[in-house]
Amino acid sequence: MDCGLLPVTRRAFFAAGGLSVAAAVAIASDSAVDSIDLPRAALLADGRAKTYLLVFHTGQKVMTGLAAFAKSHKLVAGDFTGIGAVSDAMIGYFDPQSKSYLRNYEKGQAEVLSLTGNLALNDNEPFFHVHAALGRRDGSARGGHLFEMTARPTVELVLNTYPEAVRRKIDPQSGLPLLDP
Repeated sequence: MDCGLLPVTRRAFFAAGGLSVAAAVAIASDSAVDSIDLPRAALLADGRAKTYLLVFHTGQKVMTGLAAFAKSHKLVAGDFTGIGAVSDAMIGYFDPQSKSYLRNYEKGQAEVLSLTGNLALNDNEPFFHVHAALGRRDGSARGGHLFEMTARPTVELVLNTYPEAVRRKIDPQSGLPLLDP
């Protein structure tokens, strides 16, 4: 039912900053970061820490677009939350015995119930560690570590970035690149 109200998350994003969405942020033309998966973006807060609203549209790959956005803006640390809907996703579960991810392909439409993650440098490159909870048509949910998802019709997220680099270091026990504060 449409009551003519914006979802709480959008209202909160704009009201908290007292902002209306500004013009889209210009994307660098560096061929290393050119990508059809780059989201539309608006800068919501501009200080030492910056906040961006990122919007992915049908067919765009979210993880690919996040990586391209981080690289084009030379981002070194951050966190984000998001919601939306996707047509396909690859999620995983880390198996400590095999020290590897078991990958599960989620084919078909799903609601993004929760999308959360952080950004740090891994080998001096931006690296997103992301988890997702996906709602299925029957009301059940699947979730785990996100490898990739394709927006349909949209994935909307708020990315908070920070000027001080956060780095990852390989953990000898798990073999994973873990945060190294």
